[in-house]
Order: sequence, then structure tokens, then C-alpha cells
Amino acid sequence: MAMDRRKFFKVAAAGCGTAACAVATPAFASEKAKLVGADGYGMLQDSVRCIGCKACQSACKQVNKLDPDSSLNENYYDSPRELSENTYTLIKMHQDEKGEATFVKKQCMHCIDPACQSACLVGALTKQQNGAVSWDGDKCMGCRYCMVACPYNVPQFQWKEAIPDISKCTLCEETRLKKNLPTGCSSACPAGAISFGKRDELLKIAKERIAAGPELYLDHIYGETEVGGTNVLYLTKKQVAFATIGLPKFGYKAPPRLTEGIQHGVFKYFIPPVAIYAALGGIMAFTNRKNKQEQEGGSDE
Repeated sequence: MAMDRRKFFKVAAAGCGTAACAVATPAFASEKAKLVGADGYGMLQDSVRCIGCKACQSACKQVNKLDPDSSLNENYYDSPRELSENTYTLIKMHQDEKGEATFVKKQCMHCIDPACQSACLVGALTKQQNGAVSWDGDKCMGCRYCMVACPYNVPQFQWKEAIPDISKCTLCEETRLKKNLPTGCSSACPAGAISFGKRDELLKIAKERIAAGPELYLDHIYGETEVGGTNVLYLTKKQVAFATIGLPKFGYKAPPRLTEGIQHGVFKYFIPPVAIYAALGGIMAFTNRKNKQEQEGGSDE
């Protein structure tokens, strides 16, 4: 019996739904991993106080023994333009229509529920109890899924190395944090724009600054809820939206909570992803065949 278009889509949708809907089971819902590091250390970046001196950027290179930047351009201040294997911390300048500058520090956000950790197949990236998201080179297989997963485009790949590493801010975990010392960048800041401490303490400081200077600060702490919360928090000027200084607007749910359900559901019930792609491919092939028949004046069987 010939299968019409409607029947085909029902069959294909049922096949795909079996895989995708498996995630809705109560068993999986109860398997949510316990989050760690929410009460760990972090930093508060205050763009109202930042003067753009880049002392933090220099200190980061010294602490982590990073090579000088090679991607310099004619506008020296705006060099380098992005994070790289040799740049874990970067001061960016954003100007409004009137030419007023706002400086923001770009680095790893050390998310409470990191997308990079969720995407890593071998557990090379781990959220630590102290707040840092650390990388283990002995486990890493170089797949770079973490680079794709990170909503902030933070992890960088050492393209020129024979055995490349994934590079990013470590929250000075090995060099300073484990020695009960604050991060190198926060210690170097002359303007008090970078505060180091426990996340709860930083949230308290941020709220106090907003309350004390409502005419200066936007009434929002970036990172308090974005992507499930981050250990690196931000304050910005009242008239400057976070999106305009390179901090995208995200919801409160962490990326892993949106993607792991499908991933785990597919593999938990031994439904290979290729089955889903095959079904989608079948839909495309059927549609193309249908369109071709209609163009040639053929039947719909």
C-alpha cells in the first residue's frame, strides 16, 4: 500500500520522538548532578570603576608565564582583539554614540554548571569546589567540543603546538588559589575594579554598590543567574546594557540542563543518533521526491 505524505511524516516523527521523548522519564529527571563550587571563590568585575589600564592583563601573563601577544594591530590599545592561547584575560573598550568609553574584562566565567564540562567526553574539564573550572591535560583528547559548547567562546586551542592544550583562565588555581592568595589580576588592579572572594560575599558587595550608587549602576548583577550562575560577576554603568559590552543576554538555565536531557536520553536507551539522522534524511528525500513529481506532473503515490 502506498504511503502518502501525511503518513510518512507520522511514522518519521514517531521514530524521532521515541529517542527524544525518552528524556522525559522521571528516572532521568532524578539524576541531575549535584552542583559544586557555587559557594567557592570568584571575582566581581566593576566596569564603573575600571579605568582600562590593563594592569590585570599584564599580571595574568606574568602569573601564568604566557608569551607576549603577536596579534597586534595599528590600534595598539585594542590589541589583541580576542582571547587566545597566550591571553587568558583581556580588557575590551566599548564606546557609545557619544564616544564615552566603558571597559570590561573578558575571561572564563567559571560557570557553576559549566557547558564545557558537560560537553567533554573524557572529563578533562571539571568544576572544582573552590569555584574554578579546571582543565586536565592528561585526560584531554583534543576534540574541542568545549570550545563549541561554551556560550562565551572562552576555551582556546593551541593551534601551533604538536601536542596542543586547551587554554583559558584558571582562576589562578594552582599558582595562587591553593596558596590562599587572591588572583593575580585582582591583586594588580589599582582602581579596585576587580574584587576577589567567595561568591556570596561578592554578591553582597555588588548589591551594596548598586544600593549606594543607583545613579551610577545598572540594577543587575550579571552572572548571578545567567546560564545557571557564574563565579565571575559583573556590574555595569546605569546607561550601559551588558549586551553592549559583550556580555550576551542569557536565561537562568545552564546550557547543560537544556542539552544533557537529549544526549543522555538517546544513549541511555541505546538509540543511536544515526537513527534520528536517518529519519530526518528520509523526510528530506521524500519531500524532494514529492516536489520533483509535482514539477513533472507525476502522481502523489
